[in-house]
Amino acid sequence: VVVFFTFRSVLVPLRLALALFVTLGATYGAGVIIYQTPLLHGLFPWLAPFDGLTYEVVPMVTGICIALGLDYDIFLVSRVVEFRKQGFSDRASVFRGATKAGGVISGAGLIMSLAFSGLCFSDKLLMQQFGVLLVISVMFDTFVVRTVLVPALMLIAQDWNWWPRQMPPVLFDSLEGDVGPSDDDNGYRPMLNGG
Repeated sequence: VVVFFTFRSVLVPLRLALALFVTLGATYGAGVIIYQTPLLHGLFPWLAPFDGLTYEVVPMVTGICIALGLDYDIFLVSRVVEFRKQGFSDRASVFRGATKAGGVISGAGLIMSLAFSGLCFSDKLLMQQFGVLLVISVMFDTFVVRTVLVPALMLIAQDWNWWPRQMPPVLFDSLEGDVGPSDDDNGYRPMLNGG
């Protein structure tokens, strides 16, 4: 609801929910493979005595995954909206927004993963599983969902990303470089008559 009122769009919160479900599915899928199946026992023999995930881990990991995913997504979409309001096409806005926000999101994801990785070496099963699942979640969300899946879905949706909100008319379709009226031969490609 907050995302809907922030971006005044129906599709942005729906796409955010889809991205969060993908991250949670990958996180708990990896958790099941690691702790509930014998697939990795050959590589990591100390996993053999584990019967599954402890029940306390699920709500804790879910809350943190949703919070971090929401944070990264709002940061990314805010940059895309910023470029779209400046008159860039949807394609150029997604490309520029992902390029500008990608480094910050990747850096934050790496820092969070390093911070959570300390829990992986705990002798308490709860803390170990908590750390492993958080590292998997943050890495997957940062390097797959926010840098590949979300921009791809936004490129597919194009104008529908902002419905029912009205965005300014498209003036530029340049994917990179400074764009302005004074640099006609350096990446400036005005959109005339819709294309």
